[in-house]
Amino acid sequence: MNEKIVSLPVDADDYAHIAQKKIRQQLYQDAIPYLEKAIRLNSRQDYYIDLATCLVKAGKTEEGVHILFERIVKEEDFAVYFYQLSQIYTEIREPNKAFLYGLYYVQLTDDQDYFDTLKTTFEVTYTSQTAVEAESTLYVAQQLFQYLFSHGRIDESIDWLSSQPVHIQERKEMRNLKAMAYLFMSKYNEAEALLEQLLTEDETDIHALCHYTLLLYNTHQHEKFNHYLQRLNKLHPINEDESFKLGIVLSFLKQYSASQQLLLPIYKKKNLKNAQLLHALSFNYFALGQEKESEEMWRKLQSFSKASPSPKEVHETSQFIEKDIVPLLHSDDRHARIVGLFKLSQLPYKEAIISKELWDQLEQMGDYEKLYLSYIFSELQLVKLDFIHQGLVLLWQLNQSTELLLSWVDKAQALIELNELKEVSAYTAACYYLYMKRTAAISVQHCAELFHLTRYRLNKALNFYKQNNI
Repeated sequence: MNEKIVSLPVDADDYAHIAQKKIRQQLYQDAIPYLEKAIRLNSRQDYYIDLATCLVKAGKTEEGVHILFERIVKEEDFAVYFYQLSQIYTEIREPNKAFLYGLYYVQLTDDQDYFDTLKTTFEVTYTSQTAVEAESTLYVAQQLFQYLFSHGRIDESIDWLSSQPVHIQERKEMRNLKAMAYLFMSKYNEAEALLEQLLTEDETDIHALCHYTLLLYNTHQHEKFNHYLQRLNKLHPINEDESFKLGIVLSFLKQYSASQQLLLPIYKKKNLKNAQLLHALSFNYFALGQEKESEEMWRKLQSFSKASPSPKEVHETSQFIEKDIVPLLHSDDRHARIVGLFKLSQLPYKEAIISKELWDQLEQMGDYEKLYLSYIFSELQLVKLDFIHQGLVLLWQLNQSTELLLSWVDKAQALIELNELKEVSAYTAACYYLYMKRTAAISVQHCAELFHLTRYRLNKALNFYKQNNI
């Protein structure tokens, strides 16, 4: 009996062998899952290099490059990845990147043969090898920083900058990046020290001016902020990089028309698939009344970066805050203010949508409201406020009437004073029943079912309200 026996892959080498066969057949997409399985079993450098190569060959260049970036920030012996980056950009015909990554590889390994190849391939001429090597190091440092920063790994991005040679760290580009990271982490003192030094050295440094204006905005230094905002609006960038930076910052600061004048030509010229650019253009278009164009930019952004909320969602939610929540927050009734804060907590994307001005108002509220804010946003454990909040959540799922929510806060406060905190579902259901029966026919049985209670528990809560005049 002569049967063919098909052996199943059992280790990393087996998966890698199958992947290599797919690669030889130019079936790069098919090779990817086998390489991923090999990597899960053994983190060999050649597996990662093959995976990055297949991703690039399959048209997923950014994913392939990011595979290599991730290895660079995680491994101590990472020189070979820069060689591969140089090869990737050579193949996709981006000679500047290919040369800069290749030169960085040469600096790490002293591979003079590859250095000669770079000079021949790209026909490079320069007056100072030291200067061009510094540019290579600077470029690599910036690219790895942007990778970490854009993925929210701010601490790691700062660590990466701090690991660079001192003469690179002292470059104004590096200090601006570090200041930006400090700003993002709300480390304003560290950012301010860097930015003020940069502006002392060069008061026309657009990157430093942008970052410093953002710092003034975030630290509520209104008079200085307005002065620097006027300066930003009068700047004339001398290159595309400066135009991009200024345009992004102006959009964030709601200077939409000025931002659009800077960013739209960049987009039309290069059709860049850049998340910051598409995000800013979408908000600019919406603010300028061009909703169709805004939605188009948002769709393009969503195709590769699931950013949220959209300009339309921000606008509609901001209107809801202004009309429905702010009056509650300004009420003389403390219970109404609690309901306002609760409604604020239920908003999608609330951290992204709540304006600086509203945050300022929240910070001026009383101690009781601040405790509730800490409970909502900082997960501070507070038994009494948790009792109130859980009831509000149950009601919100069924009926978002402000009057109903206020009724619950009033009743919950009375229950707290009686130290009756164990049956939040039953007491909330009783509140809902008493509210609803004023305007609609509702049975105790139906109400109990809505809150997943027995009729006995609901009737017991209703009787407690009656007995205690709640």
